[in-house]
Amino acid sequence: MKLGMPYMGNKRKLAKRIVAKIRRDNPKAEHFYDLFGGGGAISFEALKHFKYVHYNELNTGVVALLKDIIANGVTPKYYQWIDKGTFQKHKNDDDLFGGLCKVVWSFGNNQRDYLFAKEIEEDKRLLHFIVVDKCEKSLKEFNIKFGLDISLESNSLFDETINQRRLRIMAIVKKRVGRIDLEQLERLEQLQQLQQLERLQITNLSYDKVEIEDNSVIYLDPPYKNTTKYQHGIDESVLKEWITKHKNVYVSSYDFNLPCIMEFEHRSTIGKSKKVIEKLFTNKGVTSE
Repeated sequence: MKLGMPYMGNKRKLAKRIVAKIRRDNPKAEHFYDLFGGGGAISFEALKHFKYVHYNELNTGVVALLKDIIANGVTPKYYQWIDKGTFQKHKNDDDLFGGLCKVVWSFGNNQRDYLFAKEIEEDKRLLHFIVVDKCEKSLKEFNIKFGLDISLESNSLFDETINQRRLRIMAIVKKRVGRIDLEQLERLEQLQQLQQLERLQITNLSYDKVEIEDNSVIYLDPPYKNTTKYQHGIDESVLKEWITKHKNVYVSSYDFNLPCIMEFEHRSTIGKSKKVIEKLFTNKGVTSE
């Protein structure tokens, strides 16, 4: 199963290949540093291969969210409905709730725009309360609006888990009305996988403030040019200078002034999901693949 928080530009699809290549090039390295950690897919994959894995992310809300999930799991507070006004008010907060807004309730995981358009927000709200809270009042409103006769009791939906109810109810709705997804609940289901990551070492710093141990490899997935992947921009010239002062640095990018050792054609999670060729660069002298 591909691990990682829902996140724009997430490396979930590429993590296994990237980390395997880095491990082959550095068979004796003990420490793995993921300095632009983002959704964490690379760090989580690296836990399978390295003794010490260091996840660093500048976005304080996202870090608070990850720490809480690892410590406490996805608790009932994660399943509250968040409307557009609440999202706009709290999306930039540097705490757990701000991280929840960014990761679960933003459109395309862009951490900026609310998940649902105005014309469908009410339908999604009703379904959220039906699935999460087994709310009969919301179910009645939804049935009347769409001419349905869904019954939680007759369909044995009272006894199922939230995710089981989501899948069952979505199947009924899709068959009779059309597809109405509950993206926020799919993302919360994904987050539940992160409870197994106790060994992960987490920091909330600028990449250049992280102390690097000996016998390490460093992975960088910096914000790409002309994208909104991160809220916090970086100075590319400063980053390049920083790289020259460290060994065994690997960089994911479309273009970078280092030797390219791997290429990946995949569909981008940014924009219109077009096919792109992403590359892995390094300042370590290795043969290319």
